[in-house]
Amino acid sequence: MIKTEEPKLSEQLTEMETLEEALRQAQEGERDVKGYRFRNAVQNGMEACGTDIRECFFENCRLAESRFGSLYFADAVFSGCDLSNADFSKCLLRRVRFENCKMLGVNFSESSFESVTIEKCICTYGNLSSVKMKGCRFAESDFSNASFQLCAFKSAGFQKCDLTRSEFLHAPLKGIDFTTCEIAGILLSGPELQGAVVTAVQACDLSRYLGLIVR
Repeated sequence: MIKTEEPKLSEQLTEMETLEEALRQAQEGERDVKGYRFRNAVQNGMEACGTDIRECFFENCRLAESRFGSLYFADAVFSGCDLSNADFSKCLLRRVRFENCKMLGVNFSESSFESVTIEKCICTYGNLSSVKMKGCRFAESDFSNASFQLCAFKSAGFQKCDLTRSEFLHAPLKGIDFTTCEIAGILLSGPELQGAVVTAVQACDLSRYLGLIVR
Protein backbone atom coordinates (compact mmCIF):
# COMPACT_ATOMS: atom_id res chain seq x y z
CA MET A 1 0.00 0.00 0.00
CA ILE A 2 1.38 3.38 -1.04
CA LYS A 3 1.62 5.85 1.81
CA THR A 4 0.29 9.19 0.60
CA GLU A 5 -0.25 12.26 2.75
CA GLU A 6 -3.56 14.03 2.25
CA PRO A 7 -3.70 17.83 1.77
CA LYS A 8 -3.77 19.79 5.02
CA LEU A 9 -6.50 22.41 4.70
CA SER A 10 -7.87 24.87 7.21
CA GLU A 11 -11.46 24.23 8.31
CA GLN A 12 -12.29 27.84 7.46
CA LEU A 13 -11.24 28.76 3.95
CA THR A 14 -11.93 32.23 2.59
CA GLU A 15 -14.31 32.26 -0.37
CA MET A 16 -12.72 33.89 -3.40
CA GLU A 17 -14.48 34.45 -6.71
CA THR A 18 -11.53 33.89 -9.05
CA LEU A 19 -7.95 32.68 -8.85
CA GLU A 20 -6.93 35.66 -10.98
CA GLU A 21 -8.15 38.06 -8.28
CA ALA A 22 -6.40 36.06 -5.56
CA LEU A 23 -3.16 36.16 -7.54
CA ARG A 24 -3.47 39.92 -8.01
CA GLN A 25 -3.98 40.52 -4.31
CA ALA A 26 -1.15 38.18 -3.38
CA GLN A 27 1.30 39.86 -5.75
CA GLU A 28 0.33 43.32 -4.49
CA GLY A 29 0.87 42.19 -0.90
CA GLU A 30 3.96 40.12 -1.76
CA ARG A 31 2.45 37.00 -0.24
CA ASP A 32 1.28 33.54 -1.29
CA VAL A 33 -2.18 32.60 -2.47
CA LYS A 34 -3.21 30.79 0.71
CA GLY A 35 -6.35 29.60 2.47
CA TYR A 36 -8.94 30.15 -0.29
CA ARG A 37 -11.89 28.20 -1.68
CA PHE A 38 -12.76 28.75 -5.33
CA ARG A 39 -16.17 27.56 -6.55
CA ASN A 40 -17.43 27.38 -10.14
CA ALA A 41 -14.82 29.84 -11.39
CA VAL A 42 -14.42 29.96 -15.18
CA GLN A 43 -10.94 31.16 -16.15
CA ASN A 44 -9.90 29.17 -19.19
CA GLY A 45 -6.58 30.24 -20.63
CA MET A 46 -5.38 32.24 -17.63
CA GLU A 47 -1.69 32.56 -16.78
CA ALA A 48 -0.39 32.32 -13.21
CA CYS A 49 3.23 32.96 -12.38
CA GLY A 50 5.53 33.88 -9.53
CA THR A 51 3.20 33.07 -6.62
CA ASP A 52 2.95 29.88 -4.56
CA ILE A 53 -0.50 28.36 -4.04
CA ARG A 54 -1.08 26.82 -0.61
CA GLU A 55 -4.05 25.41 1.29
CA CYS A 56 -6.58 26.05 -1.48
CA PHE A 57 -9.66 24.13 -2.60
CA PHE A 58 -10.80 24.36 -6.23
CA GLU A 59 -14.36 23.08 -6.73
CA ASN A 60 -15.99 22.75 -10.17
CA CYS A 61 -13.62 25.31 -11.66
CA ARG A 62 -12.81 25.56 -15.35
CA LEU A 63 -9.12 26.28 -15.87
CA ALA A 64 -8.59 24.61 -19.24
CA GLU A 65 -5.51 25.69 -21.22
CA SER A 66 -4.25 27.73 -18.26
CA ARG A 67 -0.54 28.04 -17.49
CA PHE A 68 0.87 27.32 -14.04
CA GLY A 69 4.43 26.53 -15.08
CA SER A 70 7.10 26.44 -12.33
CA LEU A 71 4.67 27.20 -9.48
CA TYR A 72 4.68 25.54 -6.07
CA PHE A 73 1.40 23.92 -5.01
CA ALA A 74 1.10 22.68 -1.42
CA ASP A 75 -1.96 21.25 0.33
CA ALA A 76 -4.35 21.83 -2.56
CA VAL A 77 -7.44 19.99 -3.78
CA PHE A 78 -8.94 20.11 -7.28
CA SER A 79 -12.41 18.56 -7.27
CA GLY A 80 -14.63 18.30 -10.35
CA CYS A 81 -12.48 20.75 -12.28
CA ASP A 82 -11.73 21.04 -15.99
CA LEU A 83 -7.95 21.23 -16.36
CA SER A 84 -7.77 20.06 -19.96
CA ASN A 85 -4.54 21.12 -21.68
CA ALA A 86 -3.48 23.04 -18.57
CA ASP A 87 0.29 23.50 -18.20
CA PHE A 88 1.78 22.44 -14.85
CA SER A 89 5.25 21.82 -16.28
CA LYS A 90 8.21 22.19 -13.92
CA CYS A 91 5.90 22.64 -10.92
CA LEU A 92 6.41 21.25 -7.45
CA LEU A 93 3.24 19.61 -6.12
CA ARG A 94 3.24 18.53 -2.48
CA ARG A 95 0.14 16.99 -0.86
CA VAL A 96 -2.12 17.76 -3.83
CA ARG A 97 -5.25 15.83 -4.72
CA PHE A 98 -7.09 15.74 -8.06
CA GLU A 99 -10.51 14.05 -7.91
CA ASN A 100 -13.21 13.68 -10.57
CA CYS A 101 -11.36 16.11 -12.83
CA LYS A 102 -11.25 16.37 -16.61
CA MET A 103 -7.55 16.60 -17.49
CA LEU A 104 -7.25 15.71 -21.18
CA GLY A 105 -3.81 16.62 -22.48
CA VAL A 106 -2.68 18.07 -19.14
CA ASN A 107 1.06 18.81 -19.05
CA PHE A 108 2.98 17.89 -15.89
CA SER A 109 6.33 17.36 -17.64
CA GLU A 110 9.49 17.83 -15.56
CA SER A 111 7.45 18.40 -12.39
CA SER A 112 8.01 16.90 -8.95
CA PHE A 113 5.16 15.05 -7.22
CA GLU A 114 5.25 14.44 -3.47
CA SER A 115 2.13 12.79 -2.03
CA VAL A 116 0.00 13.52 -5.10
CA THR A 117 -3.26 11.65 -5.64
CA ILE A 118 -5.12 11.48 -8.96
CA GLU A 119 -8.42 9.66 -8.53
CA LYS A 120 -11.38 9.18 -10.87
CA CYS A 121 -9.91 11.60 -13.41
CA ILE A 122 -9.73 11.60 -17.19
CA CYS A 123 -6.08 12.16 -18.13
CA THR A 124 -6.00 10.84 -21.68
CA TYR A 125 -3.04 12.12 -23.70
CA GLY A 126 -1.57 13.61 -20.52
CA ASN A 127 2.13 14.45 -20.47
CA LEU A 128 3.82 13.19 -17.30
CA SER A 129 7.24 12.72 -18.85
CA SER A 130 10.30 13.24 -16.64
CA VAL A 131 8.15 13.62 -13.51
CA LYS A 132 9.78 12.67 -10.21
CA MET A 133 7.19 10.88 -8.07
CA LYS A 134 7.33 10.06 -4.37
CA GLY A 135 4.41 8.69 -2.38
CA CYS A 136 1.91 9.07 -5.23
CA ARG A 137 -1.36 7.23 -5.88
CA PHE A 138 -3.28 7.00 -9.14
CA ALA A 139 -6.70 5.33 -8.88
CA GLU A 140 -9.64 4.62 -11.17
CA SER A 141 -8.36 7.10 -13.75
CA ASP A 142 -7.98 7.06 -17.52
CA PHE A 143 -4.36 7.55 -18.56
CA SER A 144 -4.75 6.02 -22.01
CA ASN A 145 -2.28 7.41 -24.55
CA ALA A 146 -0.49 9.30 -21.76
CA SER A 147 3.28 9.64 -21.54
CA PHE A 148 5.27 8.56 -18.46
CA GLN A 149 8.52 8.60 -20.40
CA LEU A 150 11.64 9.02 -18.21
CA CYS A 151 9.55 9.13 -15.01
CA ALA A 152 11.25 8.34 -11.71
CA PHE A 153 8.78 6.29 -9.66
CA LYS A 154 9.75 6.24 -5.97
CA SER A 155 6.85 4.78 -4.03
CA ALA A 156 4.00 5.19 -6.53
CA GLY A 157 1.03 3.02 -7.32
CA PHE A 158 -1.69 2.49 -9.94
CA GLN A 159 -5.08 1.03 -8.99
CA LYS A 160 -7.76 0.23 -11.57
CA CYS A 161 -6.34 2.68 -14.11
CA ASP A 162 -6.62 2.53 -17.88
CA LEU A 163 -3.06 2.71 -19.21
CA THR A 164 -3.92 1.56 -22.73
CA ARG A 165 -1.25 2.66 -25.24
CA SER A 166 0.51 4.75 -22.59
CA GLU A 167 4.26 5.29 -22.86
CA PHE A 168 6.79 4.17 -20.23
CA LEU A 169 10.01 4.40 -22.23
CA HIS A 170 13.06 4.64 -19.96
CA ALA A 171 10.91 4.73 -16.82
CA PRO A 172 12.05 1.92 -14.45
CA LEU A 173 8.97 0.09 -13.16
CA LYS A 174 10.46 -1.96 -10.34
CA GLY A 175 7.82 -2.52 -7.67
CA ILE A 176 4.98 -0.97 -9.72
CA ASP A 177 1.86 -3.15 -9.52
CA PHE A 178 -0.21 -3.17 -12.70
CA THR A 179 -2.39 -6.16 -11.82
CA THR A 180 -5.63 -4.15 -11.52
CA CYS A 181 -4.92 -1.96 -14.56
CA GLU A 182 -5.53 -2.20 -18.29
CA ILE A 183 -2.10 -2.06 -19.95
CA ALA A 184 -2.81 -3.27 -23.49
CA GLY A 185 -0.51 -1.69 -26.04
CA ILE A 186 1.75 0.14 -23.56
CA LEU A 187 4.95 1.36 -25.13
CA LEU A 188 8.35 0.54 -23.66
CA SER A 189 11.61 -1.01 -24.76
CA GLY A 190 11.76 -3.96 -22.35
CA PRO A 191 14.29 -3.29 -19.56
CA GLU A 192 11.79 -1.01 -17.80
CA LEU A 193 9.75 -4.11 -16.88
CA GLN A 194 12.32 -5.55 -14.50
CA GLY A 195 10.65 -5.89 -11.11
CA ALA A 196 7.18 -4.78 -12.28
CA VAL A 197 4.19 -6.74 -10.93
CA VAL A 198 1.74 -8.04 -13.55
CA THR A 199 -0.82 -10.81 -13.98
CA ALA A 200 -0.13 -13.95 -16.01
CA VAL A 201 -2.31 -12.65 -18.84
CA GLN A 202 -0.49 -9.31 -18.83
CA ALA A 203 2.86 -11.14 -18.82
CA CYS A 204 1.89 -12.94 -22.03
CA ASP A 205 1.08 -9.64 -23.70
CA LEU A 206 4.33 -8.06 -22.49
CA SER A 207 6.46 -11.01 -23.53
CA ARG A 208 6.94 -9.43 -26.96
CA TYR A 209 9.24 -6.88 -25.35
CA LEU A 210 11.44 -9.69 -24.02
CA GLY A 211 11.77 -11.45 -27.34
CA LEU A 212 9.65 -14.41 -26.24
CA ILE A 213 7.26 -16.46 -28.32
CA VAL A 214 4.35 -17.74 -26.24
CA ARG A 215 2.40 -20.72 -27.60
